[in-house]
Amino acid sequence: MTGDILGSAWLLPLLALAVLADGPLPFLPSEPVLLSSVAAAGDPGRVAALAAAAFVGSLAGDAVLYTLGRSSHRFLRGRRDDTRVRRHLHRRPMLTLVAVRFLPGGRLVSVAAAGRVRIPVARFAAATLVSSAVWCGYMTGMGLLIAPVTRGDPVLSLLAGICMATVIGAAGEAVRRIGAARRSAAPAAPLPAHAALPTAVR
Repeated sequence: MTGDILGSAWLLPLLALAVLADGPLPFLPSEPVLLSSVAAAGDPGRVAALAAAAFVGSLAGDAVLYTLGRSSHRFLRGRRDDTRVRRHLHRRPMLTLVAVRFLPGGRLVSVAAAGRVRIPVARFAAATLVSSAVWCGYMTGMGLLIAPVTRGDPVLSLLAGICMATVIGAAGEAVRRIGAARRSAAPAAPLPAHAALPTAVR
């Protein structure tokens, strides 16, 4: 059954739909689908088609998230990374969307936040084009990397895709935690000289 799905003509639209959906629904990650599909493809033309389908799904999903972010001030309220992501989006929208994309739930936070802070559509479109291309290229490359191990076996490709997606997500989360720890450990800015003086006792 797994082999039938990975070799089916329906895989391309299903992959695009999966990538679209995992933006607003990050508990349905599309990375294992893309990785296992590429690993089992065995044909450069098929690999290119899979990457293109994932790219289209990524753009469509980002458009949905951006629209949701612009239409609701309460969307994503209380997310732990929302404030910091919004701050960086104004200064470096393209770099932020690319970097945060690889964190668990990062696509949801960053793209919706871009809509909330009213990043201009033209700037967002350019950023999401680059972000989607980098993500699709990276995931396709990872799929090709595990292909010699799975040798086109659909079940092994699926298992390897799940494992690889888990490792990538864990690595991204580890990087985020290390960065947060370093920011917390950074020394606070010194107080002005007059603020350090003791208050006279009356």
